[in-house]
Amino acid sequence: MSNSTISDLRFVPIFQLSDQELQERLAPTYEKIKQEAFAKNTYLTYYDPSVCPTNLYKVHEYSDRKELVRLDEHGKAHFVENL
Repeated sequence: MSNSTISDLRFVPIFQLSDQELQERLAPTYEKIKQEAFAKNTYLTYYDPSVCPTNLYKVHEYSDRKELVRLDEHGKAHFVENL
């Protein structure tokens, strides 16, 4: 006999999780990666559809700020604005 709990989510394939469940599963890993990057005085780069007008734009997240950047055809980031 087994009880279905939130901890049982680790046994569910990620493709079967809701957006919220996937976020909850990835949160500890994301926080660890974020803290490691910030400790090295570097940043995280990601696409956020709420602020990036196209997939040519990315967010650079630093420990103290976020910047919207545009990637050129060579993959070089160009500052657009502070978020």
